[in-house]
Amino acid sequence: MDTDGLPGIWTGSGGGRVEFHADGRFSMKGIPAESIAFTWSEPRNGATRVSGAGTWERHDVDEDTLLLMIDAGGSFPTDEEVARLMVAEDGPPQVFFFGTNVDKPYGYEIRKNS
Repeated sequence: MDTDGLPGIWTGSGGGRVEFHADGRFSMKGIPAESIAFTWSEPRNGATRVSGAGTWERHDVDEDTLLLMIDAGGSFPTDEEVARLMVAEDGPPQVFFFGTNVDKPYGYEIRKNS
């Protein structure tokens, strides 16, 4: 996975958007709630699409996975949620998908805007 090309705006169907910054931060909006495996809380107000921000890092063990550590705020009442982004296509263009189950082959896909 090439994280050098990560900074920028990535979009998915239905208006979902994730913006990655070179300093290890990200923000997202319009991501389907079912794309994130909520472990400690549920999205605020029963939202079906979520927004939030936090930090990203490459997974230590699985190099084809990014971890998004989500801060409290937006749709997230706590800072205890972590989303997984996995490589669908190593590209170019690179395609990621939100993975909620390692045994399920795909989730909500995002692609970098050119």
